[in-house]
Amino acid sequence: MKTSRKYTRELKQQFGYFATWLPGTPLKLGDIGVIKKNTFRRLANISDLRIPFEIIADTTPVDIEYNSEKGVSVTVKAAGSLPLQGSSLREEDAGITVEFSKKNAILFKANGVTNPSIKNQVEVGDKILNLYKKGKWNKDWVVITELAHAKSGTVLISSSSKGKIEIKANAEVQGTNIDIANSDLNFDIIFHKDVSTRIVAQEALTPLFKASQVKTSWFGPDEFKNARLSSLVPISERVTPMDLMTPEKASQLKEELYFGEADLDQYNEEN
Repeated sequence: MKTSRKYTRELKQQFGYFATWLPGTPLKLGDIGVIKKNTFRRLANISDLRIPFEIIADTTPVDIEYNSEKGVSVTVKAAGSLPLQGSSLREEDAGITVEFSKKNAILFKANGVTNPSIKNQVEVGDKILNLYKKGKWNKDWVVITELAHAKSGTVLISSSSKGKIEIKANAEVQGTNIDIANSDLNFDIIFHKDVSTRIVAQEALTPLFKASQVKTSWFGPDEFKNARLSSLVPISERVTPMDLMTPEKASQLKEELYFGEADLDQYNEEN
């Protein structure tokens, strides 16, 4: 599985948020885009369509982290301690060694994370539904309604089961109190092997987000139900109610159409 799809799917399952790929991609609340294979591609912002929105600020930053199960080993070395055998870290160095035992294993750490969100989502959703019924909104578009801002963060992803990376802190640290996502430590990567993604203590990330889109509770014509649910039909070929939806049909189905949280791209699970 492609690195980006593995990363975005695994973090969605862990946190319930979509993961931004690449993690440093700048995003804003209200951004409009499409999600293909769980990767968001920005197109515009709802403010461009004169849809106003209010923001709920988050003033309580937290640190979040995740490591792939049984795939990541982290060793912290204090300055003055003997390095591991074969390490590129010297005795006087303080640093971290990360080893991976699985391909596409992930180490994710984000510091100082706040999650502002759109306050008036019902009102925004109503305006978007009206645009859709007028044929002015694409049913594949999603809107970012909540966005994680990280003061700094680290993302490492292995490209084999023998991946390894060593980073050295260039600021003074006390003992083994070394935070791999702390940008104040001015890290240098001094060795890496089979680590395809190397984002170390980068500042101002938007690593996670939630998005909403036009959805329906309408099940579609009877003749499509069995075909849609059949395990014999590949996921990428199954027909969904929104595939059958049109602006004209939406005008008839007033209560069955709504603005709700976007789902994982099911095509991603199969490819």
